[in-house]
Amino acid sequence: MASPDPSDRHAYLEEQIARQKRGEPVDVGWVRDELERVRREQATRLATSQRNLRWVTISAAALLLVLWLKNGGMSGNNAVLTLGLIIIGILAAVALGRKRR
Repeated sequence: MASPDPSDRHAYLEEQIARQKRGEPVDVGWVRDELERVRREQATRLATSQRNLRWVTISAAALLLVLWLKNGGMSGNNAVLTLGLIIIGILAAVALGRKRR
């Protein structure tokens, strides 16, 4: 049986697993390169998710500020508490953004 082409990652990985189960040597270089590729892809996805989450947090804080101002701002019952939550949301988003850079 011919070994699959390494460019077909899934089939090649299945072949390497089968070879390992039979006690045959595996293509360690390819496995190492594939692991590094997966790690890079995972890091990219994580960075994108964090960036999107930061924008969602900033947008939610801005929307909360607009709604707070529309409902009277400092004249309401829990005005200071609401303003504090808005400020905490904005500061948390900014702090997380600077920490990652």
